[in-house]
Amino acid sequence: MVTQSDIYENDHRQDYLRLKSAVKSDRYSRLNMKRKANFLAKKKNKKNKLTKKDWKTIEEYGSINPTEFRESEEEESLSKGVFAEDQLDEEIKREEYDEMTYNASNDEEKDENAEEIYLDKPNSSYRKLVGLLQINKKQKINKVKKENVDIDRMDKVDPAKSDLENKEIEIKYKSGLLQEAGGNEKASGEEMGREREGKDKEKEQGKVEGNCNEDDEREDEVDEKDEFENHFGDQQKRQQILNNKVTMIEQKQWKIISYENAALNLVSKYILDDNDEKGDNGGDKSNIKSLKIRPKLLENWKKVNEVNNNNDVFTDLQWHLFQQFNKYQDVLYTNRNIENSFELRYIYALHALNHIYKVRNRILKNNEKLNKAHAAGKDIDEMRDQGFTRPKVLILLPFRNSAMNLAEILIKLSGKDQQENQKRFFESYGITPEQDKIDPKKPADFLATFKGNIDDMFRIGIKFTRKSMKFHAEFYSADIIIASPLGLRMIIGAEGDKKRDFDFLSSIEVIIVDQCDTFLMQNWDHVEHIFSYMNLIPQKSHDCDFSRVKNWYLDGRARYLRQTIILSDYLTPEINVLFNKQMNNVDGKVKIKHHHQGTILEVNVRNIQQIFTRIECNSLSEMDDIRFKYFIEKILPKTRKMNLSHVMIFIPSYFDFVRLRNYFEDNTISFTSISEYTNVSDVTRARTYFLSGKKDYLLYTERFHFFRRHHIKGIHHVIFYALPDHAHFYSELLNSIQSSSSGKNSNEKFTINVIFSKFDKLRLERVVGSAKVDKILQGEKKVYMFS
Repeated sequence: MVTQSDIYENDHRQDYLRLKSAVKSDRYSRLNMKRKANFLAKKKNKKNKLTKKDWKTIEEYGSINPTEFRESEEEESLSKGVFAEDQLDEEIKREEYDEMTYNASNDEEKDENAEEIYLDKPNSSYRKLVGLLQINKKQKINKVKKENVDIDRMDKVDPAKSDLENKEIEIKYKSGLLQEAGGNEKASGEEMGREREGKDKEKEQGKVEGNCNEDDEREDEVDEKDEFENHFGDQQKRQQILNNKVTMIEQKQWKIISYENAALNLVSKYILDDNDEKGDNGGDKSNIKSLKIRPKLLENWKKVNEVNNNNDVFTDLQWHLFQQFNKYQDVLYTNRNIENSFELRYIYALHALNHIYKVRNRILKNNEKLNKAHAAGKDIDEMRDQGFTRPKVLILLPFRNSAMNLAEILIKLSGKDQQENQKRFFESYGITPEQDKIDPKKPADFLATFKGNIDDMFRIGIKFTRKSMKFHAEFYSADIIIASPLGLRMIIGAEGDKKRDFDFLSSIEVIIVDQCDTFLMQNWDHVEHIFSYMNLIPQKSHDCDFSRVKNWYLDGRARYLRQTIILSDYLTPEINVLFNKQMNNVDGKVKIKHHHQGTILEVNVRNIQQIFTRIECNSLSEMDDIRFKYFIEKILPKTRKMNLSHVMIFIPSYFDFVRLRNYFEDNTISFTSISEYTNVSDVTRARTYFLSGKKDYLLYTERFHFFRRHHIKGIHHVIFYALPDHAHFYSELLNSIQSSSSGKNSNEKFTINVIFSKFDKLRLERVVGSAKVDKILQGEKKVYMFS
């Protein structure tokens, strides 16, 4: 019997179910509306947010534009509330899943756009690495997949052989004869035979540098003695030592040890720890194995080292200098000249190739270990053996003729039979004999520097593979980059330039600056600019495998392990600044100088008074003003009072040249001028006026004399506004006085005046000699006369 209470409870339950259904229907409608809005917002613009008008339209029509979105029959039924309760729960779960996947897709898009976000905001090195790691994530996954495919190809086994082995195993299992030791004697014998045949074939073909052969395995056993591994290895045990040394470098806690060497001359070693004092092997040239030169490279070296006339593998200079190179210490060598220039070029070419071969060999060996570990399904410790980019050696040269000469040496030393783009290289870097119109009467140093192609705008990448050597390789696939400072500066650019690139300098481990004194005559600012962009965190990933990048690259400390080698004819304050600021090697650095006899001894003019006047100055910033004031108040009035003519004023700096030229013009003094920017016709006119006496003074710059080396006639008096950097220019100009005055008034007195200060010590030392320079700078007298 149905009671009134039962009817009431039934009605109440039906009302409750209808209310619950309405609530769930409303909840689904709102979720469905939100799903539509997210879909259309993503389609329209993922970065833009919906406006209030769009949300109002969605509430009314269920979409931003009702005409562009049509509901299916299933969705119409769902929107009307015709659905089951289980179906509603499934739809709600699906909606939550869609939201999760949509957020995940947004995260992936952020990863894809991480590079753009990173480039727009200047961040710290750590933030840059985070951005690069996000960019590299997908590239790394693709690379691992590719390696796995390669491994699968390598591990393919002959099906027939596999079936036989499986049958043997089944038979042995059935008979209970399967044993670990003696089960596969026949198979192992066949494998050993195949290994021997493979090694014989490799020996017949000749192993190239970088392959893993028996010699390489023996080298692995003594890698701890190799300075390459000790310096560039990424061992964790050296991390604390590296940190301590970097701190000492930043605090300039160098210990200086000075000594003399018969081959190197005056040597000053800068070390951080007494344990870093690594002495060379002296005259024992038989201990070549200790240098750890790659076997085939050493064999080629013995054949092509043309500068050695004896039976020794190295000359004395090469032997002692290469030991410094091989320790991966920074080296500043300031005793370069015409006679030893080829010795030096051969020895640093050997060092560069040896370094490249060791780097590539280590990477190839680790690749093989990783492949074997992946094939066996084993875990292996991380192998950090790479940098951000491939180029490891940078060589700066002033002209194309030097680059072509170096390339010829590299071809000989590498022993590569194939040289890609060789014809193109020699056509662009060489010139025909008809084009080489250099005057053979010029001085020997001029002929050695300017013979051939003297274009100072070039850059080229060289890539070494197993059998070939490729010229004009892209920088990011090259091993060695040879360039002029101007050529690199054009790529690096300056802040604000739209097109600029310097990531290829991020992983340079050895930089060699040859003929550094010539860069002072070009534009020294380019050299400083290049060093300021060395070993920075790259702007892009460039397909880098960050799991194998060495830790000190990631920490931004690569510049403390980079080896810098500078070769120059002489030492200048600019080179000293480079030595003090940019050469901060944790294994120490070496400065090699020369004991100067003085080019004043090469002056052949007799009975000529050479007066050296010291001007006092306490600050380098005031030096230019004090020198100019002394010249216009003391030197110039005296010469004008004596009515002297045929007076050459030698000026090393172009800025001083412009200052004096403006002063002469303002005071209407009879003069003419020749600088590096004077065109040919004006040079001819100026020389004619000076020789004939129409102009009393000739303003003459050192850079013009370096590049043109004209024999200026008509010189009777010389005023050195400052001494030249090239000390032999002093004797050249004075000897031209005698030749230009021969046959004329032999009783005329010639005068030489030199202005110097304590800041000109290096220039003064090369002219008067090392023995006299301290006395002249510290003596009580301010005027010294030589005759």
